[in-house]
Formats: sequence, structure tokens, C-alpha cells
Amino acid sequence: MKHTLLMAVILGAFQLGAVQLAAAAELEGVKLADQLELAGQTLQLNGAGLRKKMVFDVYVAALYATSKSNDAAQLLNARTPKRMQLTLLRSVEGKALAEALRDGLQDNLSTSQFAAQAGRIAELEKILLETKVANKGDVINLDFIAGQGTRIQFRGQQIGSIQSDEFARDLLLIWLGSKPVQENLKARLLGR
Repeated sequence: MKHTLLMAVILGAFQLGAVQLAAAAELEGVKLADQLELAGQTLQLNGAGLRKKMVFDVYVAALYATSKSNDAAQLLNARTPKRMQLTLLRSVEGKALAEALRDGLQDNLSTSQFAAQAGRIAELEKILLETKVANKGDVINLDFIAGQGTRIQFRGQQIGSIQSDEFARDLLLIWLGSKPVQENLKARLLGR
């Protein structure tokens, strides 16, 4: 009897774990890979969450890193590849996306840091403005690779890159900084 009860508890815990794993791999109908390859390394899903603006669901953000961490500073300072994957849940104009990223940078950088990045911010805005519109279901990948900076992919095609490791770190501040775009999204990206 005790053996049967113990097996039932273990099986129940295993099933609960399986449900939690399945939930982590899909959010708002967006299927998220547990792992992916980037710059010759395997990245793991660190966390994922929903970006809302007012009452609207805007995108599912998924952060991939070489090893899982719930420490924002560790992730920001790691010189290993990372990916921020944004899967849109509504159509967004390139201009609105560029403005949102600019605002996120401005919120997390000092005035002098923001001014020092002005040229790179302009590069990013130019790249995003050329997309015109990102439709529901489109995926934008921001790949952060030490020594190469940030590669931007849209609909599976690389559309630009910005050669600065410092700027790559600054971009991640939008989601992981002291004034993230959304606090509960930051917590989810950190696997909390």
C-alpha cells in the first residue's frame, strides 16, 4: 500500500513537471524551442513572457542564453551568445517598434550614455524603419554575439547588424535593466 501511494505521488509530481515544461515551451500560442544554435553554441531558453501595452498583447519575448540564470547582471555581462526573440501578437509598424526600442534605451541609459550611442540608435532605427510593418506572427531576433555586436533578423532573414558589444548589452537593458519595459516580463525572462 505504501509503495503504491509513493509511486502515485512520484508519478503525479512527474506529470506536474511535464505540464510545467510544456507550458514553458508555448506561450500565447507561440511555440518556443527549448534550445537553439547560435554562433556555434547551444543556447537554452532562459525564460519567456508576454509584453502588454495597456490592454493589448504586443509580443512574446523569449531570452536564450548558453546557461540559465535568474541574475540579470550575469546575463548582461556574459560574453557568450544570447538571443532575444520577439514574436509579434499584433501588427506593428517599423516606426513604432523603433520608437519603443529608443524609449527603452533612454529609460535605462544615462543622458551621456544615450548620447554616446546616438549613432548606433540611428542605425537600429534605420534598419527597423525599412521593415515598414511587422505582422502578427512575425519573428524578430536580436542576436548578441561578443566581438560582432548585434545581428537583427526579421522573418528569418538577417536585415542588419550593429558592430558594438556595448550597444548589444545596452539593448538587453530594455528588458533586463533597472527600468525594464515591463517588470513582470523581466521576471519571466529571468525564469522567475
